[in-house]
Amino acid sequence: MFKMMVSQGLLAVFLSFAAPAAADTPVPSQADWNAARKTVTTADGQMLSYVEMGAADGQPVLLLHGYTDNSRAWSMLAPLLTGRRLIALDLRGHGGSAAPDCCYGLDSFAHDVNAFMEVMHIDKADVVGHSLGSMTAATLAAYYPERVDQLVLLSTATNVPKGTADWLWDNVPKLKYPIDPNSEFMKAWYANPTPVNEDFITRERGESAAVPAQVWMGVLRALTPTDWSSITSRITAPTLVIWGDQDPLFDAASQTRLKELLPAAEYKTFTGLGHNFFWEQPEKAAKEINGFLTP
Repeated sequence: MFKMMVSQGLLAVFLSFAAPAAADTPVPSQADWNAARKTVTTADGQMLSYVEMGAADGQPVLLLHGYTDNSRAWSMLAPLLTGRRLIALDLRGHGGSAAPDCCYGLDSFAHDVNAFMEVMHIDKADVVGHSLGSMTAATLAAYYPERVDQLVLLSTATNVPKGTADWLWDNVPKLKYPIDPNSEFMKAWYANPTPVNEDFITRERGESAAVPAQVWMGVLRALTPTDWSSITSRITAPTLVIWGDQDPLFDAASQTRLKELLPAAEYKTFTGLGHNFFWEQPEKAAKEINGFLTP
């Protein structure tokens, strides 16, 4: 019996070495991004698209993009987030996901992410969100704390400042569809204080211009009265907040407010960079995110 146990143990050790490791999924090129999308349908019927990259057996990391962006938003950062299973989700109404007439509030987006994790059999993940995606990530962490291991919020605020809301209301309702991706508004919407890869930003801006009217307006209507400061006390996940001090949408006052509401979080400020700092300097952003996310 002892010999049999030893033999079985040696066999198990041999197999553990012999079994090939799950292959990494490469980050698609800009030209191949759309073809790399996969889709799932949640239990309540919302079709969501996503791009999966990185180590198949690594810690799951959900990447949630901003208002009228899509999973492509992570295409330059993803190659630098090593050793992890990266899943860049298209929020409802964005990218390849279905665009229902309703609803586009943070609770709906967070509900979708939770339902996506359910259908993908992901019990818990690190969650990285940008702008609208950061607000969604924070809402997910508050409402479904069992889903979020570590939380990274890029260019976030608990509410849209009045000046930003006024600018959006002065422009978004007047948009003519199909939107010209090279219009002055779209160029301003995707302006950055330092250079961004031209191939990427041209594709990103064009895809944003293709976002349906009900999404542009639905998100704007939902976010205008939204303030998630009342749920910050429900966020228990370790949290990192990164902000560029040239962000024209979320100002310094909004960051001061965050520090009052999430005092245990870590805060990093990138001098000279804007709302999309992880497009401007992806290596700098990746260094902070990799340093924060534990294996």
